[in-house]
Amino acid sequence: MIKVVRNVSALLLAAVTVLAVASCGGANESSGTSPSADQPKPSGTITVWDTEYETIPTWTKAMDKIDRQFEEKNPGVTVHRVAEPYEGWEAIYRAAFTAHEGPDAMLMQPGLSGVLNFQEGLEPLNDRISPDLKKHLTQWESVTPGLATKGEAFGIPLTTQGWLFYYNKKLFAKAGLPTSFAPKTWAEVREAGEKLEAAGIQPFTGGNKEGLENSWWFSVGYQSENTPKQTQELAEGKIDWTDHPVTKAFRPLIEMQEAGLYPSDRFSTPLFTRGYPRFAEGEGAMILGFMETIGYWAEFVPALGEGNVGMFFPPGRQPVATLGNVAFSIPRFAKNKDGAYALLEYMASKEGEETLADFGYLPNRDDVHMPTKYPVQAQELEEAADGPDRTVAPFISSSTPVIWSALPRELNSVLQGRVSLEDAQDALEEIAERSGS
Repeated sequence: MIKVVRNVSALLLAAVTVLAVASCGGANESSGTSPSADQPKPSGTITVWDTEYETIPTWTKAMDKIDRQFEEKNPGVTVHRVAEPYEGWEAIYRAAFTAHEGPDAMLMQPGLSGVLNFQEGLEPLNDRISPDLKKHLTQWESVTPGLATKGEAFGIPLTTQGWLFYYNKKLFAKAGLPTSFAPKTWAEVREAGEKLEAAGIQPFTGGNKEGLENSWWFSVGYQSENTPKQTQELAEGKIDWTDHPVTKAFRPLIEMQEAGLYPSDRFSTPLFTRGYPRFAEGEGAMILGFMETIGYWAEFVPALGEGNVGMFFPPGRQPVATLGNVAFSIPRFAKNKDGAYALLEYMASKEGEETLADFGYLPNRDDVHMPTKYPVQAQELEEAADGPDRTVAPFISSSTPVIWSALPRELNSVLQGRVSLEDAQDALEEIAERSGS
């Protein structure tokens, strides 16, 4: 994973800078789906653009296996998976929508940072979605306008993602802190950091040269300080960026920075190539990370040991907020829509998600579970993500996707003392108004 983090950083940065695009292609010409028995079977070549293929090794292996399994079940069908580059993927996709020419299926980022920003050029899929997917697949909010659990889906979500904090139990014990850490308030998090610092231990590590941590801190801050209804209102544009719920969401990050809990070189340290490795090397006691893919348990456990890697969710009202890790969509101009949907349905089927889980991805099907070969952290995250209190990650709830390119910059200015939070919120609201949301 560490070998590819430079490219991952580029994708994630691109994912939060997507601007409003999409040209309409042809109308949905078929409501058929496969492998459902009463629908036409897939045929021919299915071309898929995949921006994680050949960049993230585990994803590449998982997709290769899924594609071969699908081909074996459908003789004569060929899956042609194209490794589109992370750098500049948005421009490549934009060009395809403008020309009405490209693949049969596309990997998309969830929510308004991706699939919902392109929805005018994508096939609505409700008429194709099988009863099996309706019954067992979760994270539909990631591909449905307004973050709705029911509504017109413009993609099929795959696996589960979200943000949480990892901590080093050995360093906590050294500072006299409990190794079972489940803070109920941000004050408890700050106080733990101050005790770590007093013991000569770096409290938080990471890197914020790109400002990406700011967007994710905003998401966990909004989740903990506000209600799910307010997340929905943010998605609907009913809450402005100058409003109090947004102010509250920024406060936890500012509190940790002002308490001096981050290293002095935070703003010159790249997160993926140095920030996450720092935590794995034991150079800090806490870090904001992910449920899967990168900056997560699969990187930290081998380095620190399963017994030394602790996890806690943002304190406050909701224990966990999730979203689909990625989504696959069908552009309106696709030439092989039946084949494309059959592949997408197979990827999200029980067998497909079991393959993804076998490679360490958290399933977003309620009938698929993480293999017991993975450490306790993976099992605990699956249990939390499936819990009754799960809510939608506010990261995908902004009614204007351009915010995600501006927020890292504006918050870095606040954290470095160059502008006030009020001024930063005014700037974000101005951007939102200019974008027409």
